[in-house]
Amino acid sequence: MLLCRSIPQLFPLLAMAAISLYLDEDVHTYIAHVLRLRGWQALTTAESQRRSATDQDQIYFATKNGRTIVTYNVRDFPRLHYEIIASGEKHSGIIVAKREDPSRNIRALLNLLNTPSAEAMRDQLVYLNNWA
Repeated sequence: MLLCRSIPQLFPLLAMAAISLYLDEDVHTYIAHVLRLRGWQALTTAESQRRSATDQDQIYFATKNGRTIVTYNVRDFPRLHYEIIASGEKHSGIIVAKREDPSRNIRALLNLLNTPSAEAMRDQLVYLNNWA
């Protein structure tokens, strides 16, 4: 007889949580819509009523809610990542993308989302152009 608690040992990928995303206010909101149509969890700053929050507050909110943040802010978020890690704090992952063709970013996000788990994204800084 197969016990339910044996499932993670037999199929470890089933036990891993899928990545949930939090899109920074500079990311196109329809990216969230497209990701949801594909079955992924995506929340925007507008939906969470967090427009104009500081970058640090956005990372804190994403982490508190177990979401990996997606941003086009390539200047500040990598620096914040290293500051957070250096201080011994944690975050749920930061995905930095270039503000370019949204279709390309969607394809890259879908490639990324089909690979690691939420646990694997913790404390990671990922450049989305590497997944295009």
